[in-house]
Amino acid sequence: MRENNKKQETGKKPRLFSMLGNSMEEEMALKQWKSVIRQMSIDGQWFKRQIGVIILAVTGIIIYITCRYQAQQEIIQEEQLRKELQDWKFRTLTRSSELTLKTRQSQIEIALKNFGDSTLKVSTEAPFITTVTRE
Repeated sequence: MRENNKKQETGKKPRLFSMLGNSMEEEMALKQWKSVIRQMSIDGQWFKRQIGVIILAVTGIIIYITCRYQAQQEIIQEEQLRKELQDWKFRTLTRSSELTLKTRQSQIEIALKNFGDSTLKVSTEAPFITTVTRE
């Protein structure tokens, strides 16, 4: 009876093989992976030999993720500061144009006339003389 069961089991392909197809290469690859997994889980020698490499890889991954996160935070902060600087530049430009408008000579004259100050009069002479020489 046992021999019959063994023959039936060896004659049948596992469900995984039928999903992969009938190719012989796929069966060999699957057998190799199974043997690697069996060796790693049974004796643990592979893990003992490779523990340094595994720790190094995990440490490298953690350092990479940490540095990437830190760099991303710096980029976000830089972008916020850039937007704030742009906002301050626009505010400064607005204030400068407002001051220019308020301190123009014609605006000052109008303001003084409205307050009743008659000592300020419009000049009839040019503020400076320009001479043109042609050679």
